[in-house]
Amino acid sequence: MGNVSYSAHISNGKSAITSKSKLLGVAKHNLRKYKSPEYSSDNILLLRGTEDLYQDVKNVYHQEFDEVVQQYNQKQKRADRRIEDYFEHVANLEQDMAVEIIFQCGDKKFWEEHMDKKEKMYNVYAYLLSTMERLLPNFKVANAVIHFDEASPHMHVVGVPVWEGAKKGLSKKVSKRNVFTPESLSVILQDKLREEAGSCFRFNVKEELAEKKQGRNHDLSVMEYKVAKETERLEELQREVVDTDNELFASKLAYRQVQRENEDELREIKQEISEKQSENLKLDYVISYKRDKLKEYDDEISKWEQFKNTLIMLKEYISAYLPLSPLIEEFANCVEHKKDIEAGNSFRGLLNAFGQFLRAFKELIVDGVCWFPRLMRWKTSKGEVAPVFSDYKNEGYDYRLKAYMNVVTKEKYSIDSIQEEIKPENRIGTLEQLEQGIVAAEEMVQEVERTRVRGRE
Repeated sequence: MGNVSYSAHISNGKSAITSKSKLLGVAKHNLRKYKSPEYSSDNILLLRGTEDLYQDVKNVYHQEFDEVVQQYNQKQKRADRRIEDYFEHVANLEQDMAVEIIFQCGDKKFWEEHMDKKEKMYNVYAYLLSTMERLLPNFKVANAVIHFDEASPHMHVVGVPVWEGAKKGLSKKVSKRNVFTPESLSVILQDKLREEAGSCFRFNVKEELAEKKQGRNHDLSVMEYKVAKETERLEELQREVVDTDNELFASKLAYRQVQRENEDELREIKQEISEKQSENLKLDYVISYKRDKLKEYDDEISKWEQFKNTLIMLKEYISAYLPLSPLIEEFANCVEHKKDIEAGNSFRGLLNAFGQFLRAFKELIVDGVCWFPRLMRWKTSKGEVAPVFSDYKNEGYDYRLKAYMNVVTKEKYSIDSIQEEIKPENRIGTLEQLEQGIVAAEEMVQEVERTRVRGRE
């Protein structure tokens, strides 16, 4: 094997592309978007993308993530959990939003001796780029450019590491850790691509690449690489770093990335738990409130049904006794005029219609003394009273007014003390009054029912 060096440098540490400003800095350097006597855009060659590297990366984001972002947003109940622009979202997470890889074959000394073969590197790097896209399909290349204006020709590749299979958040997301694993860094980037580059370099430049040295061959950051090109001190540093253990670098890189992503996942889990607890509290309150309202409605319906049943019973009662109104009127007139009541012929042992009516309502207080509180009452200064009669012949045919009694307290009052208040206008509990009250109550019920129906609509 020959002595021509091969290196693949991946952005890391200070050179990691963790913000939009750093991405803009890479774009400015790679595409020579500044004036310099040492560098010229005439000596660079685009292999992928356009002269707007920043937009090239955004385009990859849209192509790869717009669909999964839409699917994720459709599942979110809260607006603040939705992702409007995944490019902007990742840019605010302080993680690698893009990755830069620099490939170089041959050092400064080699190319000073082989200036005439520099242009041959177009074929080498073009082949190396297509091979890398085949071996690392989850590294989506956004922009690739060859620099011929520095000490040695080299290729800058900028792309987005796309990982599928996430269980939290988006099903597909940006993840340097899951794409650039220790295996891919060592086996693909250093072994397989070194082998493919060697074959193409041998064919085009007619020289052999050196064998891979033990240890790490890909650990220099892009920033370190650029500085090393300008100073001999950093070239020495590069040679020292080459002897550093490759697995240690890869494990540290993986650990830091895992730590960041685990912290993000932990925050998401805590946020989800907090939201679920809040939702459960709200749900418990709503259930309790609706349960209380349902009980109120049930109680209200029960009361209304009882009320309506009572009205029906009263209507039936009134209907049954309306034909007896003349007899009730006769009874009231007798009381108001202090007349004796002749309910029949005791000699013949016959009750007339009025007597039969009174017998149905008669309530005995003591022997020979009775009253009719269910038949008629009068509202007086002593309260509601009903007449007390004496069955003075003790045969049930002849009654004489004896006193008045309070229907609540059962206190008796003499005829003289209260008779002036026993007038037609003071009658209460008459069938006509009861009927009027029932009609009014029915109208009220109907109006309430109409109001409730309108409220439900």
